[in-house]
Amino acid sequence: MFSVFALGCAHTIVVEIPPRIDLHAYQTIGIVEFSSNSTAKLNQFATQKFMSVIQSAQPPVRFLELGPEELVLKSVDRQKLDPDAMKALGKKHGVSTIFTGTYEISNVKPKVRLGEDLSSVSASANVNVSMISKHWDTGTGATVWTNSRQGQWPVASVQKDTRNPVSFSLSIPDDQYEQFIGKLVYALTNDFRPHYEKRKVPKQ
Repeated sequence: MFSVFALGCAHTIVVEIPPRIDLHAYQTIGIVEFSSNSTAKLNQFATQKFMSVIQSAQPPVRFLELGPEELVLKSVDRQKLDPDAMKALGKKHGVSTIFTGTYEISNVKPKVRLGEDLSSVSASANVNVSMISKHWDTGTGATVWTNSRQGQWPVASVQKDTRNPVSFSLSIPDDQYEQFIGKLVYALTNDFRPHYEKRKVPKQ
């Protein structure tokens, strides 16, 4: 079903395209805390952000937070998040589907550039963050949806020439990483959000 809004001229409308994946059919959806090579704080942030974006797009979708991956697996005596683990978790918690997610933050990668006359030098550093999420059917253990995104952001820079002292800037606190993760989560969940298109219709 499409929602239609008038926009300015009578012959132009805005059409709301429903999300590609509708989660309202599920009474409660389980979610395992996102895992990573980073801190528990950022794992919790990524998980909360993921739920927030989906619930904002499709209210009133409900999530049951199952906890960190290690504890979740231990609770059903499994070693990894595989189809058998999903079936066991579905029975244990009474959920028909479960979301899981992982992300990885790369080591800072510096780049150095010399000026053409060798009198100046500049350096920068970037960090890459990649993220993947899966939606599992706990009845069969099958993956019913998966998506991944990655991004690169500058986190430091240095500049120097013969006339000026070295200038240096660095920005890698947790709140900066939270911004990166938030952007990836938003891109990752594109299939769960409605979209809008401008369309022209014939004049009456």
